[in-house]
Amino acid sequence: MNKSKLIWGIICLVIAGGLTVANLRLPPENLMFQIGDVNMPWVPPVVLAIVGIILLATAGQGETTQQEQKETARKEISVDPEKAALNKRLESIAWGCFLIMLGGFMFVPEEIIKGGWWSIGVGLIMLGLNAARYFNGLRMSGFTTFLGIISVIGGVLDLVGMEGINGAVLLIVLGGYLLLKPWFDQRQLFGKAEQG
Repeated sequence: MNKSKLIWGIICLVIAGGLTVANLRLPPENLMFQIGDVNMPWVPPVVLAIVGIILLATAGQGETTQQEQKETARKEISVDPEKAALNKRLESIAWGCFLIMLGGFMFVPEEIIKGGWWSIGVGLIMLGLNAARYFNGLRMSGFTTFLGIISVIGGVLDLVGMEGINGAVLLIVLGGYLLLKPWFDQRQLFGKAEQG
């Protein structure tokens, strides 16, 4: 049993319950959750309830025996020097692209290129790094993949004038990741890139 998923699932459900009671008891103008220009105070309790249910549903998955845990720990310790060198090269290329883009945006005025393009560029660099890792047989970074997706979606929303819904998109992508996490774990797509 994954205790952290169990605890966080219960916490999410308790908060969702509290927000639901507040939504039912208080007038709508006392609770504010703006999406664009519309007050939607029911969105946080629904999202938190869904995340809580997912966490509770997946808390029992992934139980392993002591022998499997030892084998997994042994596999994680082994580091392939070739993969480590390739990963370092790919990360250097990504940092180089990021710094070139940062310098370029310092020269170009905000009136010519909107700020959403910056977010899209950063997201594409992060996703490109992880795609290069994947196609070279390295494990991808879940953190930079998640940030890359959020950055691209946020940039596109900024370009179309929907700046106020970035928080909702963050929760949706996080929920989608939690739903797909068992599939990612089974295929060992995420982890330390240099592990053999």
